[in-house]
Amino acid sequence: MPGAQFKNKTLVDILKQSRDLYGQKTCMKTFRGDRFIDISYTEFAGTAFDIARGLLSLGLKPGNKVALLSENRPEWGASYLATLAAGGINVPLDALLKISGWSHILRESQSRFLFVSQNFLPEIEQVIDDIPDLEFIICMDRPPSGSSSIFFDDLEAKGSQYDGEPARPKADDLAALIFTSGTTGQSKGVMLSHENIVSDIDGVLQMIDIEENDNFISVLPIHHTFECTCGFLTPIAGGACITYARGLASKLIVEDIKNNSATIMLGVPLLFEKMHDALMRAISKKPPLTRAIFKTTYGLSSALNNLLKIEAGKKIFKGLREKAGLSSLRLMVAGGAPMPPEVARVFNMLGFTFVQGYGLTESSPVLTFNPIEKRKDDSIGLPIPGADLKIINPDGRDIGEILARGPMIMKGYYGNKTATDEVLKDGWLYTGDIGWVDGEGYYDITGRLKNVIVTPAGKNVYPEEIEFELGKSPYILESLVLGFPARDRRGEEIQAIIVPDYEYFDVLAEESGKSFTTKEIETTIKKEVSERCSHLADYKRVKYIQLREEEFEKTSTKKIKRFLFTQKPELINNRENDK
Repeated sequence: MPGAQFKNKTLVDILKQSRDLYGQKTCMKTFRGDRFIDISYTEFAGTAFDIARGLLSLGLKPGNKVALLSENRPEWGASYLATLAAGGINVPLDALLKISGWSHILRESQSRFLFVSQNFLPEIEQVIDDIPDLEFIICMDRPPSGSSSIFFDDLEAKGSQYDGEPARPKADDLAALIFTSGTTGQSKGVMLSHENIVSDIDGVLQMIDIEENDNFISVLPIHHTFECTCGFLTPIAGGACITYARGLASKLIVEDIKNNSATIMLGVPLLFEKMHDALMRAISKKPPLTRAIFKTTYGLSSALNNLLKIEAGKKIFKGLREKAGLSSLRLMVAGGAPMPPEVARVFNMLGFTFVQGYGLTESSPVLTFNPIEKRKDDSIGLPIPGADLKIINPDGRDIGEILARGPMIMKGYYGNKTATDEVLKDGWLYTGDIGWVDGEGYYDITGRLKNVIVTPAGKNVYPEEIEFELGKSPYILESLVLGFPARDRRGEEIQAIIVPDYEYFDVLAEESGKSFTTKEIETTIKKEVSERCSHLADYKRVKYIQLREEEFEKTSTKKIKRFLFTQKPELINNRENDK
């Protein structure tokens, strides 16, 4: 799809263009009552423009902030584009935040309007008196009796009768103000213009051919920039369909993929890892002969791929994909965090096309993407058209901070010049991510600059590298590697907080007829940590271990909130060097 098609266009222009090009073609599928219903491009655009006129009738002025809080659904998208058509600025809210988080963002952004689903309306109405700028609440569902909110359908009907003309935003106008939930506890408002987001859509569409019958399954939170840009705006720009999954349970997602013939799925690594683990568990429960046939066939697929570059898995494992309910998927895309290469490799060997990319909210978000025909499972890919990347301050292994520039880079942080100046310098965005680039221009991520552990010997250790190795253990559900002050206070030693996979221990206990004591679980984890780190350099090995029963608190894109674990933990006496 040629980039000139989007040159100097706004997101409102793209909506109009898609409406005119695709008309009665299905734009979205959503579950209502007892079935999925279709919404055409004409219907969706009509709703968005009527809602835009409805906002104007309520007195929306250019530059007013309009917040959005709901599950993934067509009304969210219609509200987002309506806001832009009326000249406003979107403020997407993370549905996983607490009421205090929503209140903070609504006050900080000075939002005048809020679109909200009925699920979140009661909590919002409890604090409305504490948000002085918030004048209008529009409920996407019929509000309960006594509510002061406006029904979405009533606003749409009002807009259809309003004779005022929607605004004509310019490419450099702000389109969204996105407050990052963050892994550090510091929330900042990222300012993205129409040009920022449209240029990113353009770059993505130059690397992915959207086919006539493509259908995106929407499962990631739509407020997040990855899903908003790539799972909502990009399909609309490319004339594809979007199917909103009924829920996040794996069974529902698979059923929705199968019943709606979804072809493209975006996800964070944790989602795909769970899908991978479920497939492997299902295979492990098959009779010995079936497992042996799978192992032999998988080996053949790998050999043909590695030696002859033949993707035989598409034919060899066609039956397996059909039984799994995933045969319609032609493309899986991972983003939001580094993807374990072996998981990507397994999906590709089984005949799926699996790629990963990289980006940040500050870059709208995509910066790199793996070319589908020349992908690398252990890489985040090549810069998308329009993006320019480089590595600065490389160490002895050529690992350094990744910098990026291009039309997709944000305008800055809302009301925070100090924070903006720290990351935007001479046109470059200092991403804070550490990585390297190979001889063919493919990038790889090693970790975050702020997470680097400096040992007493002055060596840099990237905790993500150790967490990746620990994640290979079936006994370990998840881990967090941190620096622990050395006894002489010079440098840090390495500690790991481990969440054992208690479900796996239960399976082993059922098979053996013997349950595991707490002490036995500790001993097993200690042994696993030692074995998984055995091939790492001595200075990278875990010295202290702490077990944790509950999973770590995470952001909406399933990244662990590291800032919650910066205090010295109570350590189990498991020094790895005391063996």
